[in-house]
Amino acid sequence: MRTKLMLWGTAAALAFGSTAAMASVVVVKSLGPSSKAYPPGKTLADSAKLSLKGGDVVTLLGPGSAKTLRGPGNFDAKQVAMASGSARRGRFGALRASEVAKNPSIWDIDVSQNGKVCVSSNSKLQVWRPTSESAVTVQIRKPDGSVEPLTWASGTAITEWPTNLAIKSGAKYEVSWPGSGDKSNLEFIAVDAPADLVGTAQVLIANGCNNQLDLLVASAGKTK
Repeated sequence: MRTKLMLWGTAAALAFGSTAAMASVVVVKSLGPSSKAYPPGKTLADSAKLSLKGGDVVTLLGPGSAKTLRGPGNFDAKQVAMASGSARRGRFGALRASEVAKNPSIWDIDVSQNGKVCVSSNSKLQVWRPTSESAVTVQIRKPDGSVEPLTWASGTAITEWPTNLAIKSGAKYEVSWPGSGDKSNLEFIAVDAPADLVGTAQVLIANGCNNQLDLLVASAGKTK
């Protein structure tokens, strides 16, 4: 896995390095007539001007905040690039507590979701569940068909991924919940986690880790 991570990190550096160094803002979501002009992953310098038409909804992520722009109108990327994020900078993976349970970090595996999961080589691999009232054991079906149990103690929302269950980039795992018959299907993508919001968004977009991207935007959007 370490070799794959190193290779991906090198490729990411070549793909994003020069652009990210100049760009202050990245488009993370785009809907409406101008969506082709502002596709997800497009980077913008803080001097960029956005001209949006009626029906356009574009979400931008800067170094310390996120903002959704709605057309029609003309907007400056600088208002996102220069927004204060001192309270979140360096800790953008964590979300504030709210009435609705949310994953506390984009790098914790949310087993209630389906889809691709970017796994950071720089983070301790943890697994999160949205409820924690009672103890529960789920069954993780590996690509070879064998099954590995994973248990949360009562009152615990986070537990460690089984040490004897190695994560393989590109591999798919099925999580089965007892009683309900619910199943989650996860595909892991090994990445190196950038130290900034814009770089992290680019990595998540490039690898299709949309659930984590939504969480990242929600976290940055709460910056005051």
